[in-house]
Amino acid sequence: MGDVMDAVPRLHPDAGVQRVGDRMLAVGPDDTLHTFEDEGGEVSEVAERILELVDGRRTLGDIVAALCEEFEVEPAVCREDTVSFVRLLVDKQVLVLGS
Repeated sequence: MGDVMDAVPRLHPDAGVQRVGDRMLAVGPDDTLHTFEDEGGEVSEVAERILELVDGRRTLGDIVAALCEEFEVEPAVCREDTVSFVRLLVDKQVLVLGS
């Protein structure tokens, strides 16, 4: 997982992310609307925070470090969950990964 932690996530050039009311929404190039909920259907603060931290400069490692400081989470679990979430958003063309 070392190499992916050096990757820099960025918003896909044809996607948009915006806060509307109390929710973060994302739209990919195919105009699919994405919202970010946990298993209980509540807003996922962590998922929304990941999107807020994606600024085109921070690496995945930087984002994981920030999340570990802000939330009570084991670093290994945070790394795995963050990488999985970012990969999901790359698959949905909301984010791209670069160096």
